[in-house]
Amino acid sequence: MAREEEFPVVYSNLAKITHVALEFLVDFKRLAPENRAVDTAPTLVRIVMHPVVAKAFRDALSHNVGKYEEQYGEIPAPPKGAQPEVH
Repeated sequence: MAREEEFPVVYSNLAKITHVALEFLVDFKRLAPENRAVDTAPTLVRIVMHPVVAKAFRDALSHNVGKYEEQYGEIPAPPKGAQPEVH
């Protein structure tokens, strides 16, 4: 089993979420000054999840966002065009 420090750290400021019958696909992307177009932003990594795992991830993320906001205050809504793409 690989140690945690063997995994790369990737910064993403955009996500594109799609699904098919048996999988959810989350493409993490990065907008940068040299590439500001959402449609052409490079995909850094794609995570493929079974629907059960995707739902558990949604719930875990929601729980952790709630805990974060309890400690640090409400997270503001992202600027228009910066939300994950839903298809």
